[in-house]
Amino acid sequence: MTSVYISSTRTDLKKHVRSVAETLQRCGYNVEAMEKYHARDNRPKDACEADAAKCDIYVGIFAWRYGYVPIKENPQRKSITELEYSAAAKKTRLIFLLAENARWPSSLQDARHSKDKGKRIRALRNRLKKEYWTGFFKSPDDLAKQVLTTIVQIESTK
Repeated sequence: MTSVYISSTRTDLKKHVRSVAETLQRCGYNVEAMEKYHARDNRPKDACEADAAKCDIYVGIFAWRYGYVPIKENPQRKSITELEYSAAAKKTRLIFLLAENARWPSSLQDARHSKDKGKRIRALRNRLKKEYWTGFFKSPDDLAKQVLTTIVQIESTK
């Protein structure tokens, strides 16, 4: 069974992650995501990186928040989401970005509420757009359909 790790910032993309996870699970995929975590005897950073590294397919979902940046053992000050992306470097990585013209609450945008005014998330999104053929989504259902379609296409060509 193919395992899929869904990576995203937590507070802004809950509905999107849930929609993708439910769609993939209904189709028989084993889905891992931070939302499944409960109390553990290790740091979130360590757990996320380990789970992303052992998946078959990494799905990165990015909107307008950079996310939580752990302090310990993180000299480059990367967010959990970016660390998960890096941990899955040897896996199939699929990148989905919230469309630039999608309606999105300003309360969920770093440009309006973070010290860096959204600089880190814009830089990450720009880097991902240059490095990958990215999908752009506007809603949870739109994203779930794109993720499933992409995974099925990948598997059908193996």
